[in-house]
Amino acid sequence: MFSQSVVVIPAFNPSNDLILYAKQLIDKGVPSIIIVNDGSKPEHQAVFDQLAALPACQLLVHEVNRGKGRALKTAFSYIKEQQLAVKTIVTADADGQHVAEDVMALITVAKDSPNTIVLGVRDFDQDNVPSKNAFGNKLTSRVVALLFGTYISDTQTGLRAFDFNHLDWLLDVSGDRFEYEMNVLTYALIQSIPIHEQAIQTIYFGGESSSHYNALTDSLRIAKQLLRGFILKKRFK
Repeated sequence: MFSQSVVVIPAFNPSNDLILYAKQLIDKGVPSIIIVNDGSKPEHQAVFDQLAALPACQLLVHEVNRGKGRALKTAFSYIKEQQLAVKTIVTADADGQHVAEDVMALITVAKDSPNTIVLGVRDFDQDNVPSKNAFGNKLTSRVVALLFGTYISDTQTGLRAFDFNHLDWLLDVSGDRFEYEMNVLTYALIQSIPIHEQAIQTIYFGGESSSHYNALTDSLRIAKQLLRGFILKKRFK
């Protein structure tokens, strides 16, 4: 069921929890994991050393921090250049928000829906969701619906499944940081690529986590890219 699938995880200064997460994915049946060390500090090297020792893990390294979008593209390039025998590519975050069971659910749905993007969507009405996160995500969903005519309930989810045939355009989409994931969505909407939403657990952590999303800076980048995508949409008409 889960053969010919790979999970891509960009990681910047991850905690030891990432090791446990990778082991959980392997135990659930994920045959291949690509971890991208996106210029993490030297004190986190022990985490990556243990990850590299896992039989299913391939470690790729950026010497300096280049951003989440660039880390994803590095993994996508590796998959393409190495001609890995995969049909489904799942992207997941390194901070533990995407539990192994939800990753496996996305793989299952993606295998049953070729050429469809599967988004793992959270429920922002739950009590554990910080108000600023809920507001920002709901606002972005409404803006996307207004500009592109399609309502996506979780535009900023990092848990996504792609078909291998999507690799070429995923590599061509612009953006090196968090705005890249929004650019991927706008491209898919403009090109009428099918998008399926799969409900996942909604997990937020108090205090410090491995998430490096900056609410102000990255929201401004996302807003800029939404407007850019809308202009491109007009050109395609």
